[in-house]
Amino acid sequence: MPSLRTRLPPVNSLVAFEASARHLSFTKAGQELLISREAVSRQIRILEDYLGLKLFNRLYRALELTKEGEEFRAIVSESLENIAEATVNLENLKHPPKIAITGTIAITSFWLTPRFPRFHEKYPDLEIRIHVSDTLPDMIGEGIDIGFRYGHGNWPGIKATHLFDVKAFPICSPEYLRTADTIKSPTDLLEHNLLHLHGQHAQENWAWWLNEFGLELAPSVRTFGFDSYASAIQAALDGQGVVLGFSEIVDNLLSKGLLVRPIEDACETSFSVYLIVPHGKTLTPNAKKFYDWIIQENRI
Repeated sequence: MPSLRTRLPPVNSLVAFEASARHLSFTKAGQELLISREAVSRQIRILEDYLGLKLFNRLYRALELTKEGEEFRAIVSESLENIAEATVNLENLKHPPKIAITGTIAITSFWLTPRFPRFHEKYPDLEIRIHVSDTLPDMIGEGIDIGFRYGHGNWPGIKATHLFDVKAFPICSPEYLRTADTIKSPTDLLEHNLLHLHGQHAQENWAWWLNEFGLELAPSVRTFGFDSYASAIQAALDGQGVVLGFSEIVDNLLSKGLLVRPIEDACETSFSVYLIVPHGKTLTPNAKKFYDWIIQENRI
């Protein structure tokens, strides 16, 4: 009997076909596979030449599977998924039960970390490795299973599950509120030290927030910018001024009374928090436990 090598088309072309058939787009397949649209198209041509038939009808700005392509897609998708599952199961035999996670500084520090004791209580033998960065890393290249991001949920090559929307509102330490000038309205904030982020999330600073209430952040207002939300929060905890708090993210600090809301005024932000995994990555059984636990935890 001829060997599998002589009977199978190039494996890269099968992977490109599976992604293209799922997205019905060479462009989106390329984004998922981290290659160009042209490279995907070239792999599909190789596969079609090998098979001697068309798998896609190329329409104007669209793709459509042919009858043969649809039949082939079902077989290829199932086969590749089975191989991926078997690979993960074999890897789990030689590796300890670790879960690799990435998250932004704010989400990891103030939303995720306070929840870890509950996770470890339920799964005491699972070890978590955390990559903290406001820049999205190469999750597959760095072996990261699951991530938490703040944005619109449309990162290339990423499957994003919405966790919660976010509102922004002023917060400060109880001590600052006792000793500083009265804060009864957004206008009063113009007389205070305003702590905020600059750089990547500068669009959600005090100028934006105050503008939502028809106020202008004049140059005379005392502002202090930080490139890390953890640093801005620490300054607020130290009584150095008022910082923008983000709902859910700072809820633990508020519930403990470490920070307080001097006024109830709040604004909807343009972003939300998402749970993310790379497209095409099969979660290990342990990572799946953490993923499902987060979904359930978010409902509490």
